Amino acid sequence: MLKLKTNEIMGACVARRRAWGRGALAVALAGSLALAGCTGGTFEEAAEGAGEKTEQGQSGQAQGDNGATGATDAVDWASLIDIPGMDFAYSDRDRDASYDEAAATKIALTGQGATVSGEGAAVEGSTVIITAAGTYVVSGELTAGSLTVNAGDADKVQIVLSGASIRNEAGPALNIQQADKVFVTLAAGSQNTLADGASYMLAEGEDEPNAALYSKADLTINGTGALTVEGNYRHGVNSKDDLVVTGGAITVTAKEDGLHGKDCVKIADGTFAVTAGEDGIQSSNDEDPTRGFVAIDGGTFAIKAGDEGVQAATYLRIAGGKGQVEAADHALRSEIEAAMTGGEFTVEAGGKGMNAETRFTLDGGVLSIAESDEGIEAEKVIVNDGELNIVASDDGINAAVAERSDETAEAAVATDAAAGNSNGGDAASADNAGNAGGAPAAAPQGDAASGAPEPPAGADGQMPEPPTGADGQAPEPPEGFGPQNGERPELPEGAEEGQMPQRPEGDPGTEGAMPQGGRGGMGGAGGPVAANASEDCLIQINGGMVTVDAGGDGLDSNGYVEVNGGVVLASGSAGGGDSALDYEYGAKITGGAVILAGATGMAETFTEGTQPFAMVAAEGAAGTNLAVTDEAGTVLVSYTVPKAFQCAVVSAPGLTEGATGKVIVGGTVTGADSAGYATGAAVEGGTTVDFTASTTPSNEVGRMGGGDGGRRGGGPRGGGARDAQGNATEGEGATAGEQNGTAPQQGQNTGADQQGTSGQGQQSASAQTPQPEVVA
Repeated sequence: MLKLKTNEIMGACVARRRAWGRGALAVALAGSLALAGCTGGTFEEAAEGAGEKTEQGQSGQAQGDNGATGATDAVDWASLIDIPGMDFAYSDRDRDASYDEAAATKIALTGQGATVSGEGAAVEGSTVIITAAGTYVVSGELTAGSLTVNAGDADKVQIVLSGASIRNEAGPALNIQQADKVFVTLAAGSQNTLADGASYMLAEGEDEPNAALYSKADLTINGTGALTVEGNYRHGVNSKDDLVVTGGAITVTAKEDGLHGKDCVKIADGTFAVTAGEDGIQSSNDEDPTRGFVAIDGGTFAIKAGDEGVQAATYLRIAGGKGQVEAADHALRSEIEAAMTGGEFTVEAGGKGMNAETRFTLDGGVLSIAESDEGIEAEKVIVNDGELNIVASDDGINAAVAERSDETAEAAVATDAAAGNSNGGDAASADNAGNAGGAPAAAPQGDAASGAPEPPAGADGQMPEPPTGADGQAPEPPEGFGPQNGERPELPEGAEEGQMPQRPEGDPGTEGAMPQGGRGGMGGAGGPVAANASEDCLIQINGGMVTVDAGGDGLDSNGYVEVNGGVVLASGSAGGGDSALDYEYGAKITGGAVILAGATGMAETFTEGTQPFAMVAAEGAAGTNLAVTDEAGTVLVSYTVPKAFQCAVVSAPGLTEGATGKVIVGGTVTGADSAGYATGAAVEGGTTVDFTASTTPSNEVGRMGGGDGGRRGGGPRGGGARDAQGNATEGEGATAGEQNGTAPQQGQNTGADQQGTSGQGQQSASAQTPQPEVVA
């Protein structure tokens, strides 16, 4: 698609790019922005991205020889995570909530104080102190005091809450300072409360303890009783080591995090109602590759978070459980990798529904993203099994270059600044060695704080002058367009909604410029590869069921898309600015039932495959069923498209090379499910459009209003295969790292040799892959 890099003074134009930056306005707008110091190409949008986490590589990236970006610092992702070394198991004692009440020490809370019956505990004013291993049964109410554990570092302590209420305005209600491991057991049928105050009396320079239930030792919560935690100071529950929960009905309200385990959070069972001002559940250890994970194996959840719903520093693992997660930012987040093998979760997010930097793998379970900015974002998104349902205001699934967290990036920038490196890191110089011509790659320019690169310098090394009379302001939009009211000018005569204007035949300006059907400034049609492109980026669907209702692109990869099986039903934007399928290098299909429906303006199809496919001009309103049948009229795949559409990319088992298939719009499909999906069914009524299925795209997509037609600069993979983890297999262009299953490296060139640096010596698009057919 055509995207334009803008500086700050062009913010208003950027904000309206989807309203008038496509179709007939695209060429005119490109010219006007160039006058203001802007250039074609895909870059992050400064105005839209201000103050937010942007997509891949906004800050300090340098472009390598294949057009992929290099990070400010090369990230060795494989060294940051060791999944085989992680301990996801639960001990017998974690799960065993039994205790010998007769042998236990009894602690009776009496309002302002307490009494102790047994060994190992003592009362000091309004504080009860446990100093030895053993089992302690706590009951009654303490209105202004605390229960403290300060035992030996090899001691295991079991605290049974049996109708206990502890409130402490000056610190934690339950304060575990030392022990090997503490088990908080919720007695059957009991109701228990732990609450702190809004301010703590801490020593100067100290910021801990910081939770109503605070522990410096491994902490396990088990049992079948109920526990209410009120974290009025900062966190609700915070363990500086492991936090394990195997049972109980737990309600947490917290000013910051609800449940926090530095080394890990493991949940086997329980019922959770968490309301948090920041993260609902978090593990934060990013220094040990075997720590910092969140593992959910069971339980029922209702999480409302002011920041992220569930956040892991290294690995988010969902193998069971069910529930709802509502988050102001990302609902499910991992700084490195995430996987789901079971469970059933519905999430609503102000940011991304699922966000894992390097990889998200779905091997089972049901993940429904009911509301999001982007449904899923990771460098690799792999779907092997399970069910994935996405509603997104922007892209549904986005494969984007992995980045380090803001905190780590800021630290790196500070280090570089202290060392006198104003270019934002070493990656640019590292990339220099890979440039085809051996010349150094130009360091990105721009405000280091915003991360948005400056427009290219003029001939004298200075920024081009703005248009006369602009006085530093953005140039006026085309006549008739009002940024405030969203109006746009009339399209040129003969042009249709979402179409790129066609150049006159024989126009000399077309020679060497953007060929018909291409996207200016991107990898398609021989233009430079997008600045945020990487051959490490991959959306791979091998099985399962995927439905996408996106306001932007349905499937959007900054590298490749592969469909090898499963069912993929996706709807992209109804406008001309996005498409159901978008990629930088290529899209391959070898199996699966696919309907990708959207607008024609930026439409793309598969570049290659062994299963026949077609792009079909077929129009319908939102909520219209679209069915694909074979020549005999049997439904191969159907879909009730949630947005208005003008074309669809279709493929399914049963289509054969050169055979005529049919797309039926508006028919009634027998036995269709809630998504309108059925196969092997009959369809009645509707409007029929014939198409010819083929594994080879044709050259006719220029008639679809200027879409890429599925061909990107950089060319197709050439048959390169990847396994179910998204790694290139040996002998098919895989790097050594990919063959070993290691995490991808930023800026890594894993594909075939490119034809020089981005925008220089690019091979002609038409010389690489023909464009797909449109049959109306």
